Amino acid sequence: MSKPSGDQGIFLLKESRIHGFTLFEIMIALTVFAFAVVGLATALDRALNAGIEVRQRSLLRSELESQLAIRMAIPLEKDTFVLEAKDNRGIRVEENIVPFEAQNQNGDDVQNIKKLTITASMGKESETASILVNQP
Repeated sequence: MSKPSGDQGIFLLKESRIHGFTLFEIMIALTVFAFAVVGLATALDRALNAGIEVRQRSLLRSELESQLAIRMAIPLEKDTFVLEAKDNRGIRVEENIVPFEAQNQNGDDVQNIKKLTITASMGKESETASILVNQP
């Protein structure tokens, strides 16, 4: 209500509106916020899974390099060797050595060449490496 204008003794009523958000506007805002949170959570989950996969592959490749270095220094005694995951930091290693037929430039057979294949696996991931070794 406002004061009378001039000499009139009548109070004039002004239209007043209450300013605020309607329930519909709040629901729309919450929906947009929920979609944003779900999107961020999904992105975070994918990023974490990618990081875990990269770490596993890195560990597997490191294990392959180590096993190859060991076999270059200490030849495999049997045709197959398996190192179980429980004994090797969760990484299962399988080594196989088989004869390999090779020829030199003149077409002559090269003796004592074998193919060493090492497979390292952890969970669903696995990596394989093969080399040729001269083993009498």
